[in-house]
Amino acid sequence: MSLPLYIAFIWHMHQPYYRDMVSGDCTMPWVRLHGTKDYLDMVTLLADFPNLHQTFNLVPSLLDQIEEYLGPQRQSDRFLDLSRKPAAELTETERRAILEQCFMANVERMITPHARYGDLLAKRGSVVKEADWPGVLKRFKTQDYLDLQVWFNLVWVDPWLRQHDPALAQLEAKGSRFTESEKQGLLDRQLGILAKIIPAYREAQTKGQVELTTSPYYHPILPLVCDLKSAQVALPRLALPEAVFRHPEDARWQTSRAIARHEQAFGRRPAGMWPPEGSVSEDVVRLAIEHGLRWIATDEEILWRTVKTARSPSVLYRPHLLRRKGGSTAVVFRDRELSDLIGFVYSQWEASIAVQDFLKRLEGIHQQFRAEPAPALVSIILDGENAWEGYPQDGHPFLRGLYEALSRDERFRLVTVSEFLDLCPVERQPSLPELFAGSWIDGNFATWIGHPEKNAAWSHLARVRQDLVAAQATERSPDPAWRSFYAAQGSDWMWWFGDTHSSAQDEEFDRLFRMHLANVYRRLGQDAPEWLTTPIRARTVGPLYEPTASMTPTIDGRDTTYYEWLYAGRVDLRKGYAAIHRGRQALQMLQYGFDQTSYFFRLDVDCRLLAQRESWRILLEFPDERIQITMEACADSQIRAVLKSASSSHALSCAYDRLVELALPKSLLGFTPGGTLHLRLALVQGTETLERYPAHGTFQIPIPKDDFEASAWSV
Repeated sequence: MSLPLYIAFIWHMHQPYYRDMVSGDCTMPWVRLHGTKDYLDMVTLLADFPNLHQTFNLVPSLLDQIEEYLGPQRQSDRFLDLSRKPAAELTETERRAILEQCFMANVERMITPHARYGDLLAKRGSVVKEADWPGVLKRFKTQDYLDLQVWFNLVWVDPWLRQHDPALAQLEAKGSRFTESEKQGLLDRQLGILAKIIPAYREAQTKGQVELTTSPYYHPILPLVCDLKSAQVALPRLALPEAVFRHPEDARWQTSRAIARHEQAFGRRPAGMWPPEGSVSEDVVRLAIEHGLRWIATDEEILWRTVKTARSPSVLYRPHLLRRKGGSTAVVFRDRELSDLIGFVYSQWEASIAVQDFLKRLEGIHQQFRAEPAPALVSIILDGENAWEGYPQDGHPFLRGLYEALSRDERFRLVTVSEFLDLCPVERQPSLPELFAGSWIDGNFATWIGHPEKNAAWSHLARVRQDLVAAQATERSPDPAWRSFYAAQGSDWMWWFGDTHSSAQDEEFDRLFRMHLANVYRRLGQDAPEWLTTPIRARTVGPLYEPTASMTPTIDGRDTTYYEWLYAGRVDLRKGYAAIHRGRQALQMLQYGFDQTSYFFRLDVDCRLLAQRESWRILLEFPDERIQITMEACADSQIRAVLKSASSSHALSCAYDRLVELALPKSLLGFTPGGTLHLRLALVQGTETLERYPAHGTFQIPIPKDDFEASAWSV
């Protein structure tokens, strides 16, 4: 009989530190809401499958914030305060805040499945322009606000927990016309769920079903904290800040305090560590060895760039030894494809089909190792929180189906990383050479450094640190000031600077980063400098972001992989560009990119809204070149695209499933490299234009120069 295929799931649980350490104020609700939706059920679900062992990585900044809701002072957040206030007593400013904030949930999975919640969104509108707010506010009555307060908090409680709590199940079944008493009971139950999280993980650890691991305290990118120049290992031409930032002592504090905090919460030192964002370097290896960590984990791209050999399952699917002058530690490398399928793809599939696909992939790996004398370990590592709101029922049908299949199949055995290291020690293996410096995103650090905004943030850190060190000579207990500074090193702040990622809360993330730095001075009894009041994130009229590297997407109408459109340029069509003549907005985001032979365009759309509109067409026009592309809905949810110019007509590669994707061969165009492309976009039904972007004029999009590849952020 062949050996089983060993599988290590590592679920990473993390939130940045949102709370103001000076005032105690918290403007973001995500610790509380992910606490009620994800953190508890992910570990309690395993109780039904005792033979499945897993690893959970819990970041200390998350643990702190969970407990702050539960301590003697019962700290709150602004969303919770707004929810607790009686609807009849809300001011006009608070009513608008309710309407702005209480639809922050996945529309398809969390809002529209509930009739009353969906009706409230329709009543407000998907996008509200500034001039429309007075009319919107007049449409909402006191009961509407009360129902909205309840529904927002209710859908952020995991569906499985709602079903198993009679009061919450009854509230969901009632659906509308909630009372203030019912609302307060819901909010109290949220805090009750938070109180169960840390004990549940401690209990699962005691039973031996889970291994609990940690990350550095405030989730910094350790290699960059140790030395910003590590970013140029993967990207030699990457622009770095002028300010020097090289502080391995900060990384040491983040690591040592994290281990101590973990032991205080769970009663045991962690054996393993997930370096934030899988970001590693030789500095991180030294830190792990110095702190006695048995193992660390990162992405498979780091392995291939380290060993510089052909990609081989026999190399990927086993732990490796890192032996250095001061000792040794082990490292496991995540299977990128399997991890990203769960994180970014399967949410759009029917659960049973996704489970079958995943099992077939595991079967294929198992077949490759049937004749091998040593067991193989497949490491699947991803966020344990962010993926699930995109799944039906918060991912429970998929996870339960997967766990049931794995628990019955003798070919597979789920273990913790430490259990596998007990079974197959690495100490007698040859050591890997110098570990390549990079992260789980494309094997580099461009997500956190290199863009002018990201570099400005690092310069802020360097400047504040100089002032903090200078103040140490007279300050007896600088630890609170240092904690504010360390919180500002968190990876999430850099994530939202620049043009790689964007959200509706970009400005708030910018403010929170500067708040932590300003609190350094306040903790020292000084006034915060004026320059910390200036936002780092550039304010543009409608955010337009240019591509940062070439790309070749699969034209299938789906988000095939996380990386497919990562480096695309984009125009957020929801940011006030539109001339919309009928209700909700169907066209939401335009993305664009290129490779050597083609330009690519992607439209993120409201599929349900398009399904309600017969014979719709999307027009992409380039007026300067007198070119129009028509993307027309056909039978069976298909789409066809035709390019028409003054002299010719050509069929184009186009697909529509969850989104619209289009390939436009460069050979059909006369665009000048380095010039500017003017385009406009419209959604048409019959002779009526339903949506137009921009409302007037055209978007101006830079055309890449011929030498763009030489300077692109790619290796």
